[in-house]
Amino acid sequence: MTKIPRIIFLAQAGEDLPSVRFRVLPYVQLGQDMGWDVTTKRIPKSFFQRLGFFAKLGSYDAIVIQKKLFSSFEPFLLKHKCRKLVFDFDDALWTFHPSTAPGPKRDARSAKDSKRFSRQCGQVDTVIAGNSYLAERAVNNAKQIEIIPTPLDTDKYVPGEFNPNRSRVGWMGTSSNLFFIDDVLQGLHAVLESDPGLVISNKVYEGKGAKLVHYQDWSADLEVEQLQSIDIGLMPLTDDEYTRGKCGFKLLQYMACGAVPVASAVGFNKEIIEDGRDGFLVTSPEQWLEKVSLLKSDSSLRERMRNAAREKVVSRFSLKIASEKLWKALGIS
Repeated sequence: MTKIPRIIFLAQAGEDLPSVRFRVLPYVQLGQDMGWDVTTKRIPKSFFQRLGFFAKLGSYDAIVIQKKLFSSFEPFLLKHKCRKLVFDFDDALWTFHPSTAPGPKRDARSAKDSKRFSRQCGQVDTVIAGNSYLAERAVNNAKQIEIIPTPLDTDKYVPGEFNPNRSRVGWMGTSSNLFFIDDVLQGLHAVLESDPGLVISNKVYEGKGAKLVHYQDWSADLEVEQLQSIDIGLMPLTDDEYTRGKCGFKLLQYMACGAVPVASAVGFNKEIIEDGRDGFLVTSPEQWLEKVSLLKSDSSLRERMRNAAREKVVSRFSLKIASEKLWKALGIS
């Protein structure tokens, strides 16, 4: 009788966190659909709660630590519970969001997290990074490293019908990243004044460009429909250590659902978008208006680029492709 694989994902946050929604739950469902014993559990916050939690864990073929940095002792305990211990991450865990005010406390925390990150990469059997920049940070300590971008279920995230008469500019993201859109929206005043854009988030946008956009509350149930209502998807970023660690998942959502992405030429964005074919990469403030205006004025270009964008996501970033890489990294296939 063939042994049924046993895999558990240990996540530090609940199901609403994007990294859990897209780097844990889809794999759990896929594994269960194949008849495997695949589960996920939330990691307790306190050290002593975690000790009890670890003691009650059964034995697994693979334990995947999702984005959590432990003390030096904890990975040792987990290693005795599995054949393969894996650390998966998709953010620069040792640094801070660029909106965070600098100071001695932040610097001290960053230095501490950097040390913990390096140590943990050396304690596990395999490190899985969401992009090449993150992988480079881990490579000196990791025994084995794999790059697996955050996947998208391209059977669920699909384009709506193309409308040549609509060219809505939009942005979707968590409230912490509203920080990035103010200056870009103001720079698009000339096109948004007559055709307002759309901001979709979990917190009302009240920034400098609020009068140029309509706002919608993000909804998990309506997310695909909301994405389909965008024709030109914005992803502005600052250029720093934090943003170079981002894995461009917003771009993949836009591209899968029929929105042509216009994004800052930063980090993994440059590996996702082929400039001028399946989106535009912006290298100066003036280019936001230039590229958006071009897309709004040329429906045939918009249609060609959205088709190419969809093809890119399906061929390189689909859940099917990512799951095959993951099972192999876990030693299951």
